[in-house]
Amino acid sequence: MFKKILIGLILIFLTGCSINLENMSYEKIIDSSIEENIKYSNVNEVGYKYYLPINFSVYKDDLYNQILLSNNVYYYLNVDVVSYHYKKVMKTNHELDDYLYYTFEKDGKNGYVRVTKNNDYFFVELCYNYAIIEVEVKEEDLKYAISRGIIILNSIKYNDLIIEKNIVDDAIETSESTYSIPQPENKSTSKNVLEYIKENDG
Repeated sequence: MFKKILIGLILIFLTGCSINLENMSYEKIIDSSIEENIKYSNVNEVGYKYYLPINFSVYKDDLYNQILLSNNVYYYLNVDVVSYHYKKVMKTNHELDDYLYYTFEKDGKNGYVRVTKNNDYFFVELCYNYAIIEVEVKEEDLKYAISRGIIILNSIKYNDLIIEKNIVDDAIETSESTYSIPQPENKSTSKNVLEYIKENDG
């Protein structure tokens, strides 16, 4: 009986039902999420798999780079299997004007969340478990984006045999990964970065 109740509570947490994020800090949302051991997945890729929460879908699949869609908002997922294979530490720059910057670690896996304000939107850079999610949302959707993003990152499970084979066969680019997203040539443009990516996609 206790096991059924526990499974029910976990499902409620993963799907976001009946969870009052407003009473939780950004740090608490992340710390609580990375404590969960998500043993199942619903998206399978070459060398890794992960759990995609309810109200999310895969909008575009490009192997290790995917665009996820939830509530008409695009989430950009990059899974760095090379850094996973070589156990590289993933870092970013912390600026004084960041709206939020928080680092965390569990079982040797380090992560960070960095949020910067862009006019009326907030750009979220969430990194953990050798993967990163980037999304731009309004302030009222910030906790939702962080909570769902960390659930996805925490759920990623890697297949060492497939990753090693692909790296040995040079099927995966083995140079050091740099996490930088495309920027408009005209820096004075009023478009935000994600609008620029969508306009120039393909």
